[in-house]
Amino acid sequence: MTVKLSHVAEKAGVSIATASLVFNDRPGVNKDTRERVLSAAAELGYLPNNVARSLALKSSRTIGLVITDIENPFFGSLTRYIDEYSHRKGYTLIISVSNDEPAEENRIIEGFIGDRVAGVLVVPTQVTRSEFKIYEILRKRRIPCVFSTSYYPRAKGEYVMTDLEAGSYRLTKYLLELGHRDISYLVSLDPEAPIRSLRLAGYRKAFEEKGLEPNPDWTVQCHKPDFHSGYSEAKALLATAKPDSIIAINDIMALGARKAIRESGLAIPRDISIAGYDDLIYSSISDIPLTTVHQNVEEIARLSVDMLVSRIEGEEPRDEHRLIGPELMVRESTGPVRSGALPSTGP
Repeated sequence: MTVKLSHVAEKAGVSIATASLVFNDRPGVNKDTRERVLSAAAELGYLPNNVARSLALKSSRTIGLVITDIENPFFGSLTRYIDEYSHRKGYTLIISVSNDEPAEENRIIEGFIGDRVAGVLVVPTQVTRSEFKIYEILRKRRIPCVFSTSYYPRAKGEYVMTDLEAGSYRLTKYLLELGHRDISYLVSLDPEAPIRSLRLAGYRKAFEEKGLEPNPDWTVQCHKPDFHSGYSEAKALLATAKPDSIIAINDIMALGARKAIRESGLAIPRDISIAGYDDLIYSSISDIPLTTVHQNVEEIARLSVDMLVSRIEGEEPRDEHRLIGPELMVRESTGPVRSGALPSTGP
């Protein structure tokens, strides 16, 4: 049976006119009603005529990109390369920023659906997300979606990212070989987010290989993976404890922690080592260059666009997961553990 707009309207308990407003992205429909109509459409597998026609004729040459934080140079660089490779493939890029908010990510993707994009690239938020209905809607509408730099464990989807666990393992192993044991890790809040879970898995693996057990008290949760959280949480940590070293899940947080270390009167790396993840340009040119893990941003962008375009142009999804090898960048912000350090006791 062909699913019609009238079937969707009936299931959602609205008029055909209201359902039409939703699919044409018109004003005058409240959020709850809009979500009810979209949910009904997803359950029934309804595809609006204008979207179906666009996909059938391959007339849409637009990709929608959801980015989390355009102020972070890592994501700025990623956006630049995605734009470049999209244009090389003959597609125009629409960019929107979620500010790490799941509700905003949903709203943006709804807008992309209304704009009849050919496909969607998503940099997932790093805060707790409880529902993934919008991705089911994309699948029902046959709009390809690829996650870039991370993914949602509870959302079925293909992704391209760095092997975060391997990078964290190499960094932690390097610090352990320098004699560090009280290694604090600044992480994000969501325990399911790969940006946290995979890095902590690598951290624990390095300890276990040496027959050591990492003290869970050294894992510090940060509200957001940004400079302010890195600074404030490191400041609070150093007020009550003295780790040998601090690792942050990205360079921006590490630079925030570095500011807190200096304000605490500690010298880097003599008193405490600091390391990050990403290898931003600022990390190598600061007065104390930052030890970090390099992510090949250009390769992530290229493979993300290649995967998405291949799905847009007819290749069936294969539940493909592409992991790119990281590279440890040892610089002057890390050194041997300070002499006279006490055995690990935790904060």
